[in-house]
Amino acid sequence: MIIELARSLAAALAKIFPVVLVSWFCFVWLVCLIGYYQLWTKFTRNYPSKSSHRGSDAPGVSILRPLKGIDTEFEACISSAFEQDYPKFEVLLCVDDPTDAAIPIVRKVMARYPHVPSQLFIGAENCGVNPKVNNLVRAYDVAQHDILWVLDSNCWVTPGALGRAVDTFETDTTVQLVHHLPVVVDVSGHWGSRLDEMFLSTAHAKLYVAINTVAVAPCVMGKSNLFRRSQLNKVVPQGIRSFAKFIAEDQQIGDGLWKAGGRHAMSGDVAIQPVGGTSFENYFFRRMRWLRVRKHIVLGATLVEPMTECLVLGIMGASGFHLLTGIDWNLFFILHVFMWALGDFWIYSNLHRQGSVEISQAPGLSKVGTRILSPTPYFALPKQTGDGPQDIARWIVSWLAREFMALPIWIHAMSGTQVEWRNRLYYIKSDATAIEIKKTG
Repeated sequence: MIIELARSLAAALAKIFPVVLVSWFCFVWLVCLIGYYQLWTKFTRNYPSKSSHRGSDAPGVSILRPLKGIDTEFEACISSAFEQDYPKFEVLLCVDDPTDAAIPIVRKVMARYPHVPSQLFIGAENCGVNPKVNNLVRAYDVAQHDILWVLDSNCWVTPGALGRAVDTFETDTTVQLVHHLPVVVDVSGHWGSRLDEMFLSTAHAKLYVAINTVAVAPCVMGKSNLFRRSQLNKVVPQGIRSFAKFIAEDQQIGDGLWKAGGRHAMSGDVAIQPVGGTSFENYFFRRMRWLRVRKHIVLGATLVEPMTECLVLGIMGASGFHLLTGIDWNLFFILHVFMWALGDFWIYSNLHRQGSVEISQAPGLSKVGTRILSPTPYFALPKQTGDGPQDIARWIVSWLAREFMALPIWIHAMSGTQVEWRNRLYYIKSDATAIEIKKTG
């Protein structure tokens, strides 16, 4: 009796298993197609020169930029906040260490744009383990405007980004957070930099945009986020201080606003991060770090992440379709990988065409009304991809390396609870809060 029951169960599972594999394969491809469509319609078109239709009635915005050290193309990234084509904003720059090498450069940039209200805050409050939040608290408290734009110091944004982000707020009163698609540009050719660029410009881009389009759950990366201080203070009375106990404060802020009924939206702009000199090891452990943090925030999504990657998904799809239809396993797998790579190449090429960047070719600094503008930096100009066999071969090698590393990084991330961030060691608790561990030796 028991043997017959086991046989019946095994037979039922044998029929269900390939259906599950095929269903998941089709589902992931559908999500990717949503991402392709949104990237094509929203992030790869040329924008009009006008950043916003608003004039003197525009709501004010306070741009908060946390600083630590000198990032790649630091001066250009910092300057981009001062060059926004928007009638009412201020720039608040925050640094913890009074001896930080970023301070002289920041002061020079501030002096270059005297028409833009700006302030440099030196010294942080100790509100928790997150140094970025500690850095921002003083500026958060004294910001003149309700809309806050937290923009990482290593990101460059086009002059129209702020205006379009505010317009995105205004089109829907339920929107409480506007964020931008992060795009990395490798400026050095180091392996880690190339892998960073590949990940953000392919796998991450399509899924990030697709998830935010479907909007079944919050999905926020903290490179460039706008939200209303008044709304955040309603969610948590202590405002941004409440998130100092987390490492991933960006996702937690987004989650808090989401649970309070505030929707998220993305404008069609990107936050460009030039990266240079990143080693293979640095890339590996940075990706591992954020996966290790994310598993305590969105465990389900983190658990299935390998099954959304090209190679594992291809194995699942080829196995499922072979069992159901008898199609040749190898042929199906090769066709899947080819189509996936072709889609990623399309995303990469179009994102780096910089269709969302207003290109300025003016030599040197120029003045437009009261605004002082610099030429679009080289890393934000359209990037030539696929112009020759060598270029395509280089892309394929980087793409394959990224894909083959995805599963080992995930396995390593799931096997531990400690992360190192900005030379500090943290233990991540099950509720996603963090405890700093004092290094020994």
